[in-house]
Amino acid sequence: MQERNREEWPVRDPDGLPVRFTSREPRPRTDEFEPVLSGTALRLEPMRESHVEALCLVGLDPAVMRYMPDPVRTAGQMADFVRVAIAARAARTAIPFVTVLVEGSSETVVGTTRFMAIDAGNRRMEIGGTWIGRQWQRTRVNTEAKYLMLRHAFEELECLRVEFKTDSLNGRSRAALLRIGAVHEGVFRNHVITSEGRVRHSVYFSITTEEWSSVKVRLEKMLV
Repeated sequence: MQERNREEWPVRDPDGLPVRFTSREPRPRTDEFEPVLSGTALRLEPMRESHVEALCLVGLDPAVMRYMPDPVRTAGQMADFVRVAIAARAARTAIPFVTVLVEGSSETVVGTTRFMAIDAGNRRMEIGGTWIGRQWQRTRVNTEAKYLMLRHAFEELECLRVEFKTDSLNGRSRAALLRIGAVHEGVFRNHVITSEGRVRHSVYFSITTEEWSSVKVRLEKMLV
């Protein structure tokens, strides 16, 4: 059978989404799972077991863990949290970071975030597992972390899609994602059973490679 001429394909599908072709090279490659992402006030560095104590100082707070499906409440649980994240990196399914606030010569671990649900073959991943110490919430920390991660995902790893999901009850998180320019895609109903037995609905958002340039401008303006 003669191969279909790609020029014959429609420019858009019936829902108005673009139809196009791209490289089949998987990304990230196996040597791209421990990046250091540096910005103006933040550095995202690969999570290590040596970070457990610093993460305990900011993370063992019920308010910080309120919407996590499996909240971390003790130092032992934090150690397990870090070990599981490192194992996911070894399995090439996640890239976990600690979030370091840099103020002059002072550096403080203020939280954690990660690339997760990595599908290298389809060049897509999720940004999630994010929490920040209470005193740094509603500051530039989360915005700059998202900027660094999205820039790395689209400009270095050549991702086609970055996903986000959040608890349907977490209005602050939903508003923050809309604020940076993520597109609301829908709700996964009865998606997760939390540690307390609550049946959580998860709200999904995404940013695609076609949208990155405008999202980048928006984020850079927010960080001025």
